[in-house]
Amino acid sequence: MTWTNRFRLWLSVLLSLVLIFLLVLLFNQRQHTIQSTSATIIAPRVQVASNYGGIVLKQYVTVGQHVKVGDTLFDVSSVSLQQDVANRVKVTSSDAMAIDAAKGTLTYKATASGTVTQVTAQEGSYLSATQPLATITSDTGRVVEAQFLLTPREYALVDKGAAVTLTLPDNSSVPGVVDSALVQTKDGQAVVTVRITSESLNSRNLNLLATDGAPVSAVVRLRDEGILAGPTDAMRALLRKVGL
Repeated sequence: MTWTNRFRLWLSVLLSLVLIFLLVLLFNQRQHTIQSTSATIIAPRVQVASNYGGIVLKQYVTVGQHVKVGDTLFDVSSVSLQQDVANRVKVTSSDAMAIDAAKGTLTYKATASGTVTQVTAQEGSYLSATQPLATITSDTGRVVEAQFLLTPREYALVDKGAAVTLTLPDNSSVPGVVDSALVQTKDGQAVVTVRITSESLNSRNLNLLATDGAPVSAVVRLRDEGILAGPTDAMRALLRKVGL
């Protein structure tokens, strides 16, 4: 065998080994990520409720309106408040409401910045104590709840703090991390609901892309147990299927 042929032989062997190595890496990468079956953005909701029964004198907000902390929402006139004041019951204002003891009125204010998503009180209507007036969906604190259908082995590799790639409805991506997980076993598989936090969902101006209830997809990076972990797991699964 000539020197040239030997060189070609060794070069082909080397290239084959490199190709096999790259394929193992790719296989291992695919074996250590999981794709959600469904995922939804969840935004915190703040419910504004009446402290005293009374009549709504003024409604300052409507559904879809954006409010900031401290913005006025409703003025309510309350006979119950007037009676408490007359009986010298101590009533004090708070961040959520301002009390005018002389007039017997309460002014309800927003305690969170966000969008008014529900209004259940209108001018002239009567409210009983603790009855909801409105709901504000907050601009911050958004999380993603994603569902996964996993094997027991895959579930064992889901770690708190694991990296997550969230794909928004416009196909743009933002990073996130696994915060917590709830699991139920069904037909030998783990049905897992994962709570995912992402600073980008709250710090970036994503408009309707990150609104409450928006559909997204999530890919979670599983714990990597070595370069051969993926092929080894796949071989074990194959052997189990054939009864070995």
